[in-house]
Amino acid sequence: MNGTRRAPAKVNLGLLVGPRDDAGYHEIFTVFAPIDVYDELEFSLEAEDANGRPGALQVECSAAPGETNLAARALRALESHTGWTLSGRVAISKGIPVGAGLGGGSSDAAMALLAGAQALAEAGGPVPGRSELVGLARKLGADVAFFLDPAPAIGRGVGEILEPLALPQLWLVLVVFDRMLSTARVYRSLDVVRPAVSKAYFEHRADQAERRWRRVEDPAQAGRLLENDLEQAGFALVPSLADDKEALIREGALGALMSGSGPTLFGLCESVAAAQELARRLDARGLQTRVATVVNTPAGLTPSGG
Repeated sequence: MNGTRRAPAKVNLGLLVGPRDDAGYHEIFTVFAPIDVYDELEFSLEAEDANGRPGALQVECSAAPGETNLAARALRALESHTGWTLSGRVAISKGIPVGAGLGGGSSDAAMALLAGAQALAEAGGPVPGRSELVGLARKLGADVAFFLDPAPAIGRGVGEILEPLALPQLWLVLVVFDRMLSTARVYRSLDVVRPAVSKAYFEHRADQAERRWRRVEDPAQAGRLLENDLEQAGFALVPSLADDKEALIREGALGALMSGSGPTLFGLCESVAAAQELARRLDARGLQTRVATVVNTPAGLTPSGG
């Protein structure tokens, strides 16, 4: 299997967090929206029946090289699941900021699962079905399953129970930072700074939120619905984020939010021209910005040359 995949980033337009269960996980309700900010993964993979022996994998990535990379872990998960060996090279060019709440590692892992499944199919090996890929994705990370088919969706459970969501064209200005926030640390902070919530209350909020999001027809409506339960925890860890979010609103965003576990912030705009103007104003304030749009069709596989 030789080819290149573009792995999109995502923002969470909504993120509600339920109480922690006995296993330590939080049930969530989220609105996933893929955006046109990408990592690029170049694959050269071969699959063979090698009696469960791990293949020779070379994963090149400036952020997390070798077996530490989530894409490598995804291919190893496929090996363990099928008993076949995957060998070759994966080269990842990072366009998605690392540790930013934009899902870059999860997106890379999903693309690796799809590329590995294609390599198995080309070799006549056992090809995992959709439910099997989702199961493998769930073990790799809460967002990975979404990136198997990255189109706007409602996510429940820990993010792996997905239903399609129709969204209007949305333009965003991302405010990105050099710092990173650990997802686990943000969730731990949430459990400290937020009063306890009941499962019934969380489910009521989630049902109400889904009804509102399914009625959204324009960016202004979407801007009024933005909410993220992790913001309180993220802002407690990095207080300057609250000021930067206020700057997004003051300079003209229809609504602003921290994406996922942060620290990336984004503002919604009514048009690409409005987004470009907002980015210009924020850049003048010393913030680092990127203009993006929500992608309503999945990224695909393109063959490599030669």
